[in-house]
Amino acid sequence: MGVSTAFGDQPKVIRFLGDELVGYRNANGDVVLADNRCAHRGCRLGGGWIQDSHLVCPYHGWRYGSDGVCRHIPALRADESIPAGARINTYRTQEKYGIVWAWIAEHEPEPTYEIEYIPELDGMHHHPKADIRYLFKGHFTRTIENGIDPVHAPFLHGKSVGKVGPNADLTYPDFELVKGERIAKARFPVKVERISGIVRFFLKGEPETVYKEFRFIYPNVTVPLNRFGRLEFASVLAHIPYSATETLVEATNWRNFLQSTPFFTRWFDRETAKTGLQILVEDNSIVEDQDPRVVRYRGSNEVLIKSDGLVLEFRKVMRRFMEPNPPH
Repeated sequence: MGVSTAFGDQPKVIRFLGDELVGYRNANGDVVLADNRCAHRGCRLGGGWIQDSHLVCPYHGWRYGSDGVCRHIPALRADESIPAGARINTYRTQEKYGIVWAWIAEHEPEPTYEIEYIPELDGMHHHPKADIRYLFKGHFTRTIENGIDPVHAPFLHGKSVGKVGPNADLTYPDFELVKGERIAKARFPVKVERISGIVRFFLKGEPETVYKEFRFIYPNVTVPLNRFGRLEFASVLAHIPYSATETLVEATNWRNFLQSTPFFTRWFDRETAKTGLQILVEDNSIVEDQDPRVVRYRGSNEVLIKSDGLVLEFRKVMRRFMEPNPPH
């Protein structure tokens, strides 16, 4: 549901699948996530405030606890009780990797599996000042596929990442797919030859120690990792489906270098955020116009090749859960 730093002691409205949720931190510092409509008269709770760890409706002052149960109605007399139906839906949340994860219940009211372990982040530190967010004009399945596709970088990201020469080898060698019930991962060579900006002086290494990895975590998280010799940096991207035509991507950024040198740490944070945002802007120029707008998990008319292997595995994972009873 977004980066942890976005949630504070005031209500935050989150668009989700054509509707709205509201999130905030209670007195214990836990993120509370609930429907954004008061049980009384349907007012948006996101326009309210937090009082004594309760979410207060701005229309009539109804107060809701972290469990969604109404705890106080100012208009009630002493001899009246709070109606049993005075409650709003809340959702289980957990914070990990700088992201707030939420369980949006359908068939199972409680989580049935743990948040996936992301080994790529071992030995790295989160740099919140490098976190970014960007609203795509496209469906979340398209932003995810874009986020795990290594081949487009030399063509689309010449302004942000770097360019390739006219004689560059853009063929992709065979690669191993790491498959799991809810994950897919692969490692690819870095095809960009000339990295842009001063950052290029940091990002060097022998060919065998220079690569890019992509991990997909069902249903809507991608993790790109970049390695240049001993230097590694990665992002955890949450693809939040606003609607069928909009996706908010929020990213936390991690690295294993420049942790304690204030000037260079701040500089690299700014460069990371600036470059990351430019990459997303460039990606959106394609994603917003792709057809069909929503990825088809099976029966696509697209012509795919070997280098699309991670995209194909993503579709298999999605089909496994989104189509529990596939046609035979």
